[in-house]
Amino acid sequence: MSYKITLRVYQTNPNAYFRIVEKTIWNHANGGTWSDSDGEQVLTMGGSGTSGILRFLSDTGEYFLVAVGVHNYKRWCDIVSNITPNMTGATVHPEYYTGWRAFARERQLANYGGPNAQGRSLDIKFTVAEGNDLKAYIIIG
Repeated sequence: MSYKITLRVYQTNPNAYFRIVEKTIWNHANGGTWSDSDGEQVLTMGGSGTSGILRFLSDTGEYFLVAVGVHNYKRWCDIVSNITPNMTGATVHPEYYTGWRAFARERQLANYGGPNAQGRSLDIKFTVAEGNDLKAYIIIG
């Protein structure tokens, strides 16, 4: 069964501008791909057990990651803030499957977030959290 997660990014604080600098996919065997459609990021997955990461960088030098995917046929999400430039999506992504970040995948949350070290709010909220055509907002405050 295939899945799609459409992510819309909202930036509500004019003090910094964030852009996507990396996209990763876990479990290419399920046919995972990222695409950009009308300004939205779309993760298409061939089945459960697949996920993707978007790594963001601001013009003020702040990095953070957003991870989304489907685990046991249910969506999940996570945000990793306060990361250093050497913490890439490629280095962090395996930790959701073979490392200490697996708890975030297994919780299967529909919303997650909080402030980073600079006090900036970073949130993800699924607006369509069930089924195969999932939708979420990433809100950078």
